Amino acid sequence: MGSKLVKPIGNKIVVDDGSKVYTIENKRGKVLGKFEFRPADTNIIKRYEEVVEFYNSYKLPENPTDEDMRKAENDIMEKISYLIGEDAKETFFSILGAFSPLANGELYMENVLSSIAKVIEHEMNIRTKKVQSRMNKYVAKYHN
Repeated sequence: MGSKLVKPIGNKIVVDDGSKVYTIENKRGKVLGKFEFRPADTNIIKRYEEVVEFYNSYKLPENPTDEDMRKAENDIMEKISYLIGEDAKETFFSILGAFSPLANGELYMENVLSSIAKVIEHEMNIRTKKVQSRMNKYVAKYHN
């Protein structure tokens, strides 16, 4: 345990939940939105894998109607909301529709998922190194 104990504030218990606020920007740097996210939550990897599996196994009817496409978009938005713990419809998909094609041939929702994956990987790497460093301080005396 760290020596930085959190002092109670009245009848509140305040914890560090690991959340960060991320801005969503386009390639020109224009801020399009923001959302709060807990990228180092150890359960997020399982949720990410579930969302990717859902996307990869999602089947549209042979000749999808507009209603089929709206349902598919809503299903995808719900899954990404589940992943990030926030309303993805308001954060990411108020910018573009999930199936909007990008110049590189990628769908917008694929771009969103890969961007989220990069954040998760980056944060997990940073935090894992910090944990290893802290653990090394404690166990170093046993290795001498």
